[in-house]
Amino acid sequence: MRCKIKFTSTAKNDLRDIAFYITEQSKDRESAIRFVGELQERCRILEEFPESGSVPNDRVLMSSGYRFLVQKDYLIFYLYEKAENTVYIMAVFNSRRDYMKVMKKFL
Repeated sequence: MRCKIKFTSTAKNDLRDIAFYITEQSKDRESAIRFVGELQERCRILEEFPESGSVPNDRVLMSSGYRFLVQKDYLIFYLYEKAENTVYIMAVFNSRRDYMKVMKKFL
């Protein structure tokens, strides 16, 4: 049975900010839309394989059940709620950022 994928409001805002940033930097709105689509498409693997993401090195994130996917230079952090058969996309951000600082707000 396929998992449901739900983007939190934080993750939706992250995708919007990524699109704005790419548009601003490249002056190409279509590239921004295409890349955000790639990020969303990357999450679709979780419908079939919700535990396929990597486990973070941080013990607190690991014990909280977080996993992440990588898409180019971006990290997609998520939680899999097995009882609900739902994956919650929690945050999407550039891998150059300190992921513990970003994820701290969720702990």
